[in-house]
Amino acid sequence: MNELSLLEHLEQIAQRLGVDLRYENLGQSGFRSDGGYCKVAGKPLILLNRKDSRQRKIRVLCRSLNKLNLQGIFIPPAVRRAIETHEN
Repeated sequence: MNELSLLEHLEQIAQRLGVDLRYENLGQSGFRSDGGYCKVAGKPLILLNRKDSRQRKIRVLCRSLNKLNLQGIFIPPAVRRAIETHEN
C-alpha cells in the first residue's frame, strides 16, 4: 500500500471514530509540537502539522489511533499492521 493510500485510510478511520482531524502549521507561533491525539472541550482531536512529510503524518496518525478503541470497525490488514507498528 502506498503512503497516500495509507494516509487516506488512517484519516477515514479517525473520521469513523468521531475524531476531528486538524492540519495546522504547528511551528508558526514558535511553539514546537509534534501534534497527535488530545481532547479539546471533551472532544477527541488529532492535530497534524500540515508541513510535515507524508511519512511523519502517517506516524502521528498511527500513534494517535493506537490510543483509541479500534474494536468493532473494519480496518484493512495492511492499515492495522501500520497502526500496530507505530505504537510509541
